[in-house]
Amino acid sequence: MQRVIFTPGTQILQSEEEAKRRREKVTSVRSLLYEAEECVRLGKYDKAIECYEAAQKREKSLLPLVTGKAQALIKAGRLEEAVKSYSKALKMSPNNATVLFNRGVVYQKMRKYEEAVKDYVRSAEILPRNIQVHYNCALALKRLGFFEDALKEIDKALKIDPKNVDALFNKANILIKMKEFKLALESLEEAGTISPEDQQIKEKVKLVAAEYKAWEESEPERRKTREQRYGTKSQLHGYYNRAAKQGSNSSLNTDSTNIRVCKLTPEDTKKPSK
Repeated sequence: MQRVIFTPGTQILQSEEEAKRRREKVTSVRSLLYEAEECVRLGKYDKAIECYEAAQKREKSLLPLVTGKAQALIKAGRLEEAVKSYSKALKMSPNNATVLFNRGVVYQKMRKYEEAVKDYVRSAEILPRNIQVHYNCALALKRLGFFEDALKEIDKALKIDPKNVDALFNKANILIKMKEFKLALESLEEAGTISPEDQQIKEKVKLVAAEYKAWEESEPERRKTREQRYGTKSQLHGYYNRAAKQGSNSSLNTDSTNIRVCKLTPEDTKKPSK
């Protein structure tokens, strides 16, 4: 006996046996998916990965199996494999902003900041209102030393959420790198107004104020050094002397790439130990 199953634009003849095998396959994959998710919840990441792999052998075209495995690999600390899993997911869904963002997070955890930026830029092109993608991109650009680009990205995040304390705090960190201490203090004061009990902000204000004072006191000596190097007409000041260090290519070329959301932990934003 045969029955006809209608799908959009397709007519498929299936025997009862084929339909039964399909139901069993779906049930098996669903069971493995639930088991994998439960293992992740319990911290049994290696077992979860095994479940995802077993499910993928039965159903190769299901995106949540690929991305779920990637999440479990991240939890297990197997970041290189997680990147490969997300890359596989992108072959299945090339314009998936969440997958691009998640792969960017993994790259950032691996301290591969340029690759992270490329994925964040592509993700932002698809979903420009994702505040986290601009925030993470700013942190990665800061690590690369592209402070102006980092400032642009953090400002995009603040345009979406002007009262985001983390974004305001990290905007200040970027401005400090640019030696723009006055602007950094303004950003910190704004963050302190929103979160008045935040002790980290209060301590940061004190540190930046002291650094600003020391910077202003040393300006005559810096001016003398600049005049010796560039002549008396030099208008360079503060961070705007950076061109000598960064060279002419002061912006990262992000256009060269052709190509549940991950999150960075505080550990990911620390400087690597020397």
